[in-house]
Amino acid sequence: MLLIGLLASLSQHASAQIKTTVDLVGVLSSGDQTPFWFQSNRNGMYSSDGSQLLSRFQAYGSENINQNIRILYGADLVARPGVESSIWFNQGFLKLQAFGIELSAGRFHNYSPIHNERLGMGSLGVSGNSTAIPQVRLGLKDWTPIPFTNQFIQIKANISHGWLGSNRVTDDVLYHEKVGHARFGGKFPLNLYGGLAHYVVWGGNNNPRFGDLPSSRKDYWRVFFATGGDDTAPPGEQDFMLGDHLGAWDFGFFLELDDVNIKAYRQFPLETKDNLKFKSPQDALTGLSITFDENFGLPVKEIVYEFLYTKWQDGNIRDNTGPDSRDDFRGNENYYNHTIYLTGWVYEGRTIGNALFTPRLDNQGVSNNRIVAHHVGLTTAIWNMNFTTRGTFSRNSGTWIRPFETPRNQWSFSTGVESPFSYRNQQYTLITEAAFDNGSLVGDQFGLLIGIRWTN
Repeated sequence: MLLIGLLASLSQHASAQIKTTVDLVGVLSSGDQTPFWFQSNRNGMYSSDGSQLLSRFQAYGSENINQNIRILYGADLVARPGVESSIWFNQGFLKLQAFGIELSAGRFHNYSPIHNERLGMGSLGVSGNSTAIPQVRLGLKDWTPIPFTNQFIQIKANISHGWLGSNRVTDDVLYHEKVGHARFGGKFPLNLYGGLAHYVVWGGNNNPRFGDLPSSRKDYWRVFFATGGDDTAPPGEQDFMLGDHLGAWDFGFFLELDDVNIKAYRQFPLETKDNLKFKSPQDALTGLSITFDENFGLPVKEIVYEFLYTKWQDGNIRDNTGPDSRDDFRGNENYYNHTIYLTGWVYEGRTIGNALFTPRLDNQGVSNNRIVAHHVGLTTAIWNMNFTTRGTFSRNSGTWIRPFETPRNQWSFSTGVESPFSYRNQQYTLITEAAFDNGSLVGDQFGLLIGIRWTN
C-alpha cells in the first residue's frame, strides 16, 4: 500500500513520467505441465501446472530532481485466477540515482550485466528465471571509468542484502550478493572483461537439524568475507564458510563494429573455495551473442548460441579426507544444492540461476545439475512484427548423489511474435507464441500462448 500511495503521489507532479501497461494472457497446454520456455526465464510469472490465465498491470515512472539526481519507481502486479489463484507484486521498487551511483529498494528484476537473459538459457548466478528477491542494493548505475585511465578501464559493481522468506525448508532466510566486473579497452572496438559474482544464502530460523542459524551483525561480516562461523554455527560451517556460498567467474569480450556488436562469454560456476582455483574448468556456460544494427540490412536483429557443461563438479562425491583429498574441503560441489539450506539456490519454486537446473518438487534443492546442453535464441523483425525463437537440447544426468538411471534427453522449443497495432488512438500489441517439449526430463507437451497488451 505504501508503494501504491507513493506512485499516486509522484504522478501528481508535472515532471513525473508514468508509463502503464496492461497484459491479458491465456496459456493452453496439451498436458498438465506448462511448456518449458513458457514458464522459464519469465521472472516466475507463469505456473508450471499447464493451462492458465494471467493478467498483469505495470506502472513505471521517473522524476528528475536536478541534473545529477533522478528517482525511478515502479510496480508490476500479476494475478493468476484458477483453482489455486494467486496475486502478487512481481516488482515493486524505488530507486535513487545520483552521480553515477544507484540505491534500490524493493523487489526488482536483477539481471547479469554480461549475459543475454532474454534469449539465452540464463546466467549461472542470478537470471530472470525466478520471482525477483526483495532486497536493498547499492551499486554503480553503468560501466564507470577508473580515473586517470582515459576510460581504458571501466568497472561495474553492486552489493545487496535481501530476504528469501519462509517458503523453504528453513524460515526467514537471508540473501547476500556482491558482483564486480572490469572491462579493458575503452574506445577501442575490442574490450576484454572479467569479473566475479558472490552470492550467499544465510541466517534463518527453524532449520530441521540446527534450529535457529547465526544471523547477527558479526555473522554478516563472516558471510561477506566467506569465513567460518563461531561456536553457534553448525559444525561444518565453523571451520569452512558460514552459509551456503556460490557464484561465478566471468570472462569474455565485447567487440563493437559499425553495424554489428559481438559479445562472447565463458562463466565458471563456484560452489566451494576449491572452485576459485579453477579445479573444474570444463564446467562452464559458454556463449556468443551477436546484435545487428538496423542499417545492416537483415531481418535478423539478434542471435545467441550457448553451450552448457556441468557434469564434472570436481568428480564424484567422496570423503574430504585421506590421500585422495587436495585439502580438507575439496570437491563435492553439487551445484545449487546444500546440506543445511536444503532448498538450495531456489526461490518460490524456481531456480534463481540457469533455468535448466530443475528444482525438486519437495522444495529440497535441484534434482538435476549434471547437464550438457546446446541452446539457440533468435530475434527477427519483419515489417512491424518482432519474432523471438528459442531452441534447446539438453542431456541430463541428475546429481552425483542421486543420478538418473540413464541420461534423460530433452528438446524444448518456443517461437512467438509481437504485432503492435492502433485502435481508437490507443496502442495495443497482439502476442502469440507456440512451444513444444519432447523428452524424458520435463515431458512431452505442446502449448499456445495468446495475449493482448495495452500501453499508455
